[in-house]
Amino acid sequence: MLIGPADLFDDPAFDRARSTANEVADYMRRHGPFEPGRLGPNEMEYTTIGPVLKKLESRFSSIAN
Repeated sequence: MLIGPADLFDDPAFDRARSTANEVADYMRRHGPFEPGRLGPNEMEYTTIGPVLKKLESRFSSIAN
């Protein structure tokens, strides 16, 4: 019989893994914002990325400080 949800990671044995994951996440955040990797603009010529970016342009904001 199922009794309900159980957090299998709610155990002191996972404390070190959680700590390491938090350190790695903090390290990655210190690198600042980044974009997903993709082809260069000249190789994206035959995709729909141009029209899509143009359509979404009003939603973009500058990340420069």
